[in-house]
Amino acid sequence: MAHGAPAYSEFYQRATNEFACADYYKPVDTKTNEPSFALAPLIFQQVNSVQDLPLLPDRFGTLSVSDGAPVLDQSRPTIYWEANTVQVNGRAHARFSYVWCYSSRPGELELWQRTNTVPAGRAEAGLPLQGIRITLNSAGRPVIWEVLADRSGVKLFFVSQNLETAAVAEFGKPLPGRRYSIERGVEAAPDVIVARLIDDSQVPMGPIVYLSAETRQVITLTCRCMPAQARKLLVTDGYDLRPFREVSTNALIMQARMMLQELAAFWPGDEASGRGLGACLRLPEVFSLSKNTIAR
Repeated sequence: MAHGAPAYSEFYQRATNEFACADYYKPVDTKTNEPSFALAPLIFQQVNSVQDLPLLPDRFGTLSVSDGAPVLDQSRPTIYWEANTVQVNGRAHARFSYVWCYSSRPGELELWQRTNTVPAGRAEAGLPLQGIRITLNSAGRPVIWEVLADRSGVKLFFVSQNLETAAVAEFGKPLPGRRYSIERGVEAAPDVIVARLIDDSQVPMGPIVYLSAETRQVITLTCRCMPAQARKLLVTDGYDLRPFREVSTNALIMQARMMLQELAAFWPGDEASGRGLGACLRLPEVFSLSKNTIAR
């Protein structure tokens, strides 16, 4: 791993952090039962000081083009999504990716497009893109959540409690240096971390994603059925869900992706951008069993 061996304990610790204040973003109600809507995330973005409330909060926006230049409209939050499948143990598993875009400083998007150059100080600035990818088991339940980017360069995972229980039954105790049985050995996957286990909900639903102030890193991820880790919600707003491959915005997102460089752990629809799940995790057989087989 280019950034050196990660301090795993730091990721376990931050997964239990609680925000004193946060802004809350949820998908606009479209009266649909489509999986892309049902699995869409709720966003809790940390706010460091209520004194900043009169200003437009640091939030993701809608990408568009004006006079040939990319524009990020932060008054209209938007999350872009894409669905595809991944083959595991000979069975196709549905995956849903959700990506949202920020602008750390005025004119950044324009600079990326004009010069293809990473602005100075990127490592200290907030991540320009963030997102999650959700993989469903063969029964159609979300059980694996991947984080698009972390400033450390690690591949950050969250897995369901039931999937970890199945991994314990099949593989036994966690490997040396690991917390969970589903994790591969430190030598085999040193840059992969399962930060925590997620409670299994009764019906498939999107997670709550907790983002740190300014850096926009995913501090933790929970099921909606789990206790909230934000004591006070200051702003509640809706966001639009739009297809990732929209012709008018796809090129702009790809330009923004350049800013992530090696920090991108995955990319929607692009399996070559990251290692397969099988190389990152020890997936138990039950993950790919048919629904009828599981019932028996």
